[in-house]
Amino acid sequence: MIRIHITIPEELDERIRLYGKENNLILSHCVRELVNKGLDNVSINKKLDQTNSMIDKMFSRQLYIRDLIEQFYTDMEIEKNLNPKNNKALQSFKSERYKDKYND
Repeated sequence: MIRIHITIPEELDERIRLYGKENNLILSHCVRELVNKGLDNVSINKKLDQTNSMIDKMFSRQLYIRDLIEQFYTDMEIEKNLNPKNNKALQSFKSERYKDKYND
């Protein structure tokens, strides 16, 4: 094990000492534990950011696909209606398709 010397602000020192007191740790063990947890959190945060990005893409694609389906039913001109919200065939499709699966 090696020894190092670091300089930290007083507020951070107070937080570290409070953490050590709450967890019955001496200062060096407390700092070691907090550094390990912090380094582990960096990799977890990167994975969370990737997951959030993938969820955003999936949501965007789902909205795009929904809009395409609405446009498709409108373009079929089943009732010569150009507004998807007024198309009875589309509304019937949506009520059956999205009943329990999606929230609009």
